[in-house]
Amino acid sequence: MRPSPLLRHAQEAAPITDRRSISMPPTDPSARLTADADFRFYVGVHHPRLAWPLTLRGFRVCISANVLRERLYDVPFLGCDEPWLLDSGAFTQVALQGGFRQSERDYAAMIRRFARTGLIAASTQDFMCEDLALRATGLTVAHHQRLTIERFDAIRDAGTGGVHLLPVLQGRTPDDYRRHLDAYGGRIGLNAWVGVGSLCKRQGDPAVIAAILDAILRDRPDLRLHGFGCKRTSLLDVEVRRRLATADSMAWSFAARYEGRDQNAWDEAGRFALGVGGCPEAVQRLAAAGWRSAVADIQAGRSRPF
Repeated sequence: MRPSPLLRHAQEAAPITDRRSISMPPTDPSARLTADADFRFYVGVHHPRLAWPLTLRGFRVCISANVLRERLYDVPFLGCDEPWLLDSGAFTQVALQGGFRQSERDYAAMIRRFARTGLIAASTQDFMCEDLALRATGLTVAHHQRLTIERFDAIRDAGTGGVHLLPVLQGRTPDDYRRHLDAYGGRIGLNAWVGVGSLCKRQGDPAVIAAILDAILRDRPDLRLHGFGCKRTSLLDVEVRRRLATADSMAWSFAARYEGRDQNAWDEAGRFALGVGGCPEAVQRLAAAGWRSAVADIQAGRSRPF
């Protein structure tokens, strides 16, 4: 009789190292990137043209490598001199296509090409561990974790032009994430900015997300965690929010489409970002432009146009 998937995973999983007996690595250079705020939100946009109206108003954006890959010049979008985050486009490539179509060297070259803009970090090419991704590759959680680290090493070795390469932790259970953290070893320095993947399908239960984040932080309380694809429910949950340093989301687009509004409107993205918080520069710029009462209404849940 074939063992169940959970049993196979338990048999192949390595034991978790007791990190209390291991000396901490040196401070990671990425520590400075999250030191200026308790929490920051990066607005996910699916087209470069949406970035400029947002960065102009002080919002930070996150854009997928999938939509920037064919850009011919070193300017990914108007307004790119403001801080922004590059997503590797892992979901589309792994979950929908079964693997990365962009090589590690090509992705590293893209990061270097945009390094002279406001790009402050790029997520590594990680292999998610949701059911959809596992079915697409036919591999196990442990395989996805190993491939994620291999691609991290290859991208880092190819060079990122000084841009922080965001390591991403993957798994299904809290202990999976701890094992993946342990496998990264000394690659993750003290106070490093680290991504946590495979969260977007868990948004219906913030307690599950909090448990995963808590497991990571119990082993490494120094880490500054980034939540990929977080929805409003999780971002407004106290237990999730206090464990995150940064997060990104495109949930605004789905909500707009579902409710019959324009899913490609930058102001939909802006209202969503103000509603979840973590956008101090946007609040300041909009207030200075005479939108103080509108910002207050949006933050209080009373939606108003800009």
